[in-house]
Amino acid sequence: MQTDSQTAELLELFEGFGEESVGGDAEVEPEVGVGITDISVLEELGAGSDAFDDSELKIPEVNFVSPVHVAAWDVIQGGHVGAAIISGRQIHQLTRPVAVATRGEYVYIVDEGVDAVLRFDLASRRLEQVLDLRAAVTGAAADIYVNPDFSFYLTDTDGSRVLLYDRHGRMIQEFKNYFNMVKPVALGLLEGGDLVVADAHYDHVLRFNSAGTLLATYGGRGTESGKFLNITVMATGPDGMYVGTRVGRHVQVIGADGMYRYSFEEAALAFPSAIVVDDMNRSYVADYMDNTIKVFDRGRLVTTLGGHGAGPGRFMRVTDMWLDGEFLYVVDSLNARIQIGHLLPE
Repeated sequence: MQTDSQTAELLELFEGFGEESVGGDAEVEPEVGVGITDISVLEELGAGSDAFDDSELKIPEVNFVSPVHVAAWDVIQGGHVGAAIISGRQIHQLTRPVAVATRGEYVYIVDEGVDAVLRFDLASRRLEQVLDLRAAVTGAAADIYVNPDFSFYLTDTDGSRVLLYDRHGRMIQEFKNYFNMVKPVALGLLEGGDLVVADAHYDHVLRFNSAGTLLATYGGRGTESGKFLNITVMATGPDGMYVGTRVGRHVQVIGADGMYRYSFEEAALAFPSAIVVDDMNRSYVADYMDNTIKVFDRGRLVTTLGGHGAGPGRFMRVTDMWLDGEFLYVVDSLNARIQIGHLLPE
């Protein structure tokens, strides 16, 4: 059970999301049709209660798929570095992992403790540095996405941009739009290859093509359907984009066309800190307040995994997740590890 000091520490991570300033007192207006409503901080904090109308909640009527359970948990706490013949194998421990993505046998880990993107080989248990973040991003990299060719996207959250690197850590492309992207916190790819980025300043989702051209913005700040308050996370899945927020409707789904589709059960979540969606439209949402992972079937809660602690399948500050088939990768940040859950249907 969390103490008051632990709860205060948890709330501190996302403190300041959705602030209205850019570099001091400068005010930036959105250029593309964002539809932002001017809402004060007090109104934002109250939007989860009186200002929020539960009667508009939509949860599709469907036949549920089977819930899941975890057959076993594996863990990545570090890996071998160096050449055994020359210097002998050494073990490097993870320090403060914050984001994860996988592709094939490789696990890409953003470790804020060493300011680096690390690549872990599942077969050899070898760990290598791919990118020095001190030379790459302005502050922290909040999210990472790995392509099939092992190139990868990073959110440079304080730098107001998304960066694309090749498999060797050389920058290929920069996605930037000063008038619409101020605080990118999450990213994903749609089925056609377009990049979507959640911006926590304007509380909207931006859609870019592969050339870096901004095609559209979806959402904006507000309490009505398809609007957001303090975006924290986003993922892509069968129904489009799954957007999690700190205030108001905690998870809403908007289609690839930007139209509102439905919201998740409100009573089930307090503070979404990570989300992934499988091919059967099951959503796994990490709840920052109680260190659980809640599994939803098209918005309806079907089971809960984890809880606070340091043992297998227990977490302290989940900051990101990645789903690779039947394997769920969880960034267990304060325990300085990546946990891997082997998912099986019940």
